[in-house]
Amino acid sequence: MKNYVKPVVLANEELAEGVYAASGDCYTVTGYIHQTNEQGRHDYRVQFNGVHAAADGHHSGEQVLTISFNMPVVYKSSNGTCIGGSGSNTISIKYNYHNNGNDNIGLGDVIVEADEGLALAGSTLSCNHDCGQHNQ
Repeated sequence: MKNYVKPVVLANEELAEGVYAASGDCYTVTGYIHQTNEQGRHDYRVQFNGVHAAADGHHSGEQVLTISFNMPVVYKSSNGTCIGGSGSNTISIKYNYHNNGNDNIGLGDVIVEADEGLALAGSTLSCNHDCGQHNQ
């Protein structure tokens, strides 16, 4: 069994978009802003991906992505369902993907509306430890 190694995140103010990596209970999630607001449009598109590495081999059928920003955002859309936080600095989005014990999950774009200068402050991805199909 491999030992957990905490990801290291380095800030670089010269980049147009940030890349943020964090861990939940059994997921490592990365996110980066790949489309910023433009004249006449105030939405941002943020790509998130997760890696499920369950030490006990559990599967997952429900995930919650919690994202913190440097300013309030209004949730617009994603491949999941916003379950809280729209209008604040932190939003939570629920997904229903089946993940094996070791699996990758492409969460797709999260679209939020915010003022100029939006940056990711942190993110976590957690799961329900049960896919509803397999006994552990």
